[in-house]
Amino acid sequence: MSQATWVKNLLIFGLFSFFLMHFQSIAEEDGEEKPEEVPLMYFEVDPNILTFYQGTGRKLGYVVVQVNIVVRGQDNYDLVELHLPLIQDRLIDFFNRQDKSVIQPFEEREKLRVGAKEAVSAVLKEETGKDVVENLLFTNYVFQ
Repeated sequence: MSQATWVKNLLIFGLFSFFLMHFQSIAEEDGEEKPEEVPLMYFEVDPNILTFYQGTGRKLGYVVVQVNIVVRGQDNYDLVELHLPLIQDRLIDFFNRQDKSVIQPFEEREKLRVGAKEAVSAVLKEETGKDVVENLLFTNYVFQ
């Protein structure tokens, strides 16, 4: 390939790239604006959830769980804060109804977390009429 052909191809490629980027930027300007992503926020339930659970026979065990509720946006964060006493009551009741076979095994922890999330979601939906909870996390989990 001669040098003149190579330069000609390079110029054509350069012009093509320029027009492609130009038309792409025009298309982005004419397109719909993307909705702004609402950030996730983490609400730490304080104090930690401390309750007893059913052990074997007459023995009771206890569980201490630090819970973070994941919500999207400040409005939902404020709703969780407003209804915190109700959320704490629901979580205490939820863990109190569990027995040793669910509290202690590591394999059951994910089911327990999902159940706690559903319990909190349900109580907030009853109070607010909308789904507020994105997720629920256990950031500390101690039992005996």
